[in-house]
Amino acid sequence: MKTEYRNRKRYYSIKEVSQMTGLRSYVLRYWETVFPKLKPLKHSVNGRRMYTEKDIEIVKRIKELLYEKKYTIKGANEVMNSKVEIVQLNFDFKNDKNYIKGEIKRKLNEVVNLLKGEK
Repeated sequence: MKTEYRNRKRYYSIKEVSQMTGLRSYVLRYWETVFPKLKPLKHSVNGRRMYTEKDIEIVKRIKELLYEKKYTIKGANEVMNSKVEIVQLNFDFKNDKNYIKGEIKRKLNEVVNLLKGEK
């Protein structure tokens, strides 16, 4: 039901984003100071933060990098600012060598194609 409600709104309050992501408001406010990509709009009259869908996706990505992937803030910023995102394999398949081999080949082909396009 939350998803239906979310799809109808253009902006979300910090309280709503906190509820959606499971993060406390003070964490979101802190992240705004250390992650340049996270810049929600501020209401011109009351100064309240207004998060867009894009902001919420950025929050989710930061949360994934910090809490699940165990990056530092500096490392998470580097990943988010890099042109080619780090190859991320789903380690649930770590015992399936053929799957991993195929993923590595696919990612390497993507990198090669990107490099060819830069010349």
